[in-house]
Amino acid sequence: MLFYISTLLLGSFLISESGACELVPDFSGSCFDLVASPYITHAVSQFGPLIEGAGVNRRGEVFAVDYGDSQTTYQLGQVAPEQKLFFRDTDQSSYFNGIRYLNSETAFIADVVNHRILKLTVQPDNVVSKSEVFCSDPNMLQPNDLTLSVTGTVFTSGMRWLADTNNTHGDIWSCLPNGTVQRLELLGRTNGIDLTPDEQHLYVSESYNRGGNAYSQKIWKYRVNVADGSIPFKTLFADFERLDGSVTYDIDGMKTDVQGNLFVARYGGRHVAILSPAGLLIGKIAVSFPNPTNIELGGPNGTTLFIVGQCSQEGKGCVDQIDLVSPGRSWSHLQMTK
Repeated sequence: MLFYISTLLLGSFLISESGACELVPDFSGSCFDLVASPYITHAVSQFGPLIEGAGVNRRGEVFAVDYGDSQTTYQLGQVAPEQKLFFRDTDQSSYFNGIRYLNSETAFIADVVNHRILKLTVQPDNVVSKSEVFCSDPNMLQPNDLTLSVTGTVFTSGMRWLADTNNTHGDIWSCLPNGTVQRLELLGRTNGIDLTPDEQHLYVSESYNRGGNAYSQKIWKYRVNVADGSIPFKTLFADFERLDGSVTYDIDGMKTDVQGNLFVARYGGRHVAILSPAGLLIGKIAVSFPNPTNIELGGPNGTTLFIVGQCSQEGKGCVDQIDLVSPGRSWSHLQMTK
């Protein structure tokens, strides 16, 4: 049974500004004035406009879906340190929307249309030697995004995008290391998902439409048991109506750093929002394109935030970057694996 614990948000906007920004190195300005730099532009991009689901491996190399064009959703590509094809599924009906590494040899990818999570066996030279179904269920709305524990439990979000959203148009699922799959909750459209660094809590976004227009953007914080894949308690972590009034910009991909800060891609908003572990809005990172879809902390030290999304010009996927002080949760956990 899922119990809801209400949380009151006080004040007009829950914004925290405290002088010079300590989230980035050598920056004396406010965390609300951060600007990412173009890394992959429309002119050189080898990714299509459906670029999404950024993930990092142990070496800090970053990957994303839709390598090619809008028709190659069955391909994954490497974003950094250089663009190149990483994996092409022989089943061209696959529609990949996310990738996460468990260790140097294992990665999981979300397949939207086939309602499944694939497990990839990866060689040291980034060649995929094996692809197999890890878990699947036809009742999954879609595994839209995913996160995973250090022990290999996968959590997925999904959605059914309709002009008018109700509380059955999103879902959360878990897949245990043995492949056992279970639905955890039905709710509004879910998208961004990630664990806290201690893996005690799970963040999941929930959005609602009315007449085709988004009007609600919230993030829930679940108490999580990664051993059995359950989420027995939830609290309201963030409501963007109360944070900054930005309810028309969809919450897309989300990632945590080792300090517990949550970075949130705001589709249509041209920025990444930064939330503290207490749920305060502590910064924003402006990007060069209107629709950021996902983010990941990578690079040699795990401290470069890569922001992927649709270019301003049609037909391509773009990537921006900004150096931060703290490494990402995923990169940090991968340093403890082989």
